[in-house]
Amino acid sequence: SSVLKKLYSKETPFFLMIEGSQIDWAGHANDINYVNSEFKDFDAAIQVALDFAKNDGNTLVVVTADHETGGLGIKGGSISRNKISSGWVTGGHTGTMVPVFSYGPTAKSFSGIYDNTEIFEKLINSLK
Repeated sequence: SSVLKKLYSKETPFFLMIEGSQIDWAGHANDINYVNSEFKDFDAAIQVALDFAKNDGNTLVVVTADHETGGLGIKGGSISRNKISSGWVTGGHTGTMVPVFSYGPTAKSFSGIYDNTEIFEKLINSLK
């Protein structure tokens, strides 16, 4: 990506946050097609970051969410037909835990179950 190339060309450390905010909007709207579309876009952005990190060797990538929205669940389907049926439990936020994925130096410090406010400290500690 041109943004990553520009940041990297300055030869100083940088922090880049990419938000997939419309995934949240799609959850509030209980719109599975919107969720799928936004996740595809977010997945593409994550791939760019992972490719950069793999080439750089000194970049930490952390992917998470601040909350879950909509309570999307798989209710049934057919693996052989590649079809699922889904449903929603709310148009608001849920108490469902969100995953944290990480890659690169200090990535192991992001494993386990913890309050999302600990991510800040984990990021700070990764700079040491």
